[in-house]
Amino acid sequence: MATAAIPSERRGYDTVIFDCDSTLTAIEGIDELARLLGRYNEVALLTDAAMNGNLPLDDVYGRRLEMLTPSRSDVAAIADRYRHHVVPDAPAVIEALRTAGKDVFIVSGGLLDAVGPFGAWLGVPGDHIRAVGIRYMPDSAGIDRYGDTEPNPLTTAGGKSVVVRELLRGRPGQSLLVGDGASDLVAAESVTCFVGFTGVVERPAVVAAADVLITGPALSPLLGLALTASEEEVLVGTSYRSLIDDGWTRIDGGELIIRRGTTS
Repeated sequence: MATAAIPSERRGYDTVIFDCDSTLTAIEGIDELARLLGRYNEVALLTDAAMNGNLPLDDVYGRRLEMLTPSRSDVAAIADRYRHHVVPDAPAVIEALRTAGKDVFIVSGGLLDAVGPFGAWLGVPGDHIRAVGIRYMPDSAGIDRYGDTEPNPLTTAGGKSVVVRELLRGRPGQSLLVGDGASDLVAAESVTCFVGFTGVVERPAVVAAADVLITGPALSPLLGLALTASEEEVLVGTSYRSLIDDGWTRIDGGELIIRRGTTS
């Protein structure tokens, strides 16, 4: 295990915040919902435009759900798809971070009825998960279907920044945000360090502006950044050793790139 790739003064974060779609899982939940309901192509185009910052999220969020009018069971099914397409080491990375005493959150513009169960499966407490709730209304057959979204800043382009600032209020220490899209990039101003994860999809704006990039398909390099050397040393003596070793192998292979200063 090598540690020279990341200077010690740039290591160690108290709060680690993850995006969900295309970060902890290799899919976009709304697109999978559209696939399930036979409208994938038109919805995916809108999602991609919003995630790349080419269309305001405010303009497409409700529009996509209105196109789909999913049932409660349709939305719940996306939690299973999230699990099926999980980034392989995401559960272990989250477990290692929490074992080291890190405060781990998921902040997502996805739907709470899908993100919540997926986050719980990953080991993140329910009160550490932020996503968008849906109000359902019965249709003519008595099936609960999308009516509208509960008021939530995460349905807007700058909303993730608002939510991140709120959850960090009063929390001491350094904070780290890991994500892939335009909304994560906007929220970067609210944390100490923004890590752009390109292991699922590479978005040019994120690549250009992230403080740190993880360019491979795994999240294990994050441990070399998020843990202090002493925290890592404790975990090396446990079942997490192979995960930490994998992270450093990937860091040494160039899968973690520090673009600018991180911790202050």
